[in-house]
Amino acid sequence: MAQDLLRTISALQTTAIGNCRKRIADAALKAKGILGSDDPDPETVDSCHTPPCGVTSVLKRKHGL
Repeated sequence: MAQDLLRTISALQTTAIGNCRKRIADAALKAKGILGSDDPDPETVDSCHTPPCGVTSVLKRKHGL
């Protein structure tokens, strides 16, 4: 019974890691699209008009991350 539980836990860990990797890859592709676009989105213009410093700033402004 312990072996079954260990196999189940291992399978769940593998699935969770795979899902996380997929989400990270999707977010990276989405970020490349955001950074590659030259036209600024009027909804994302912030009130203090500070230039974005990097990917994190763009993601925070665009998606609230």
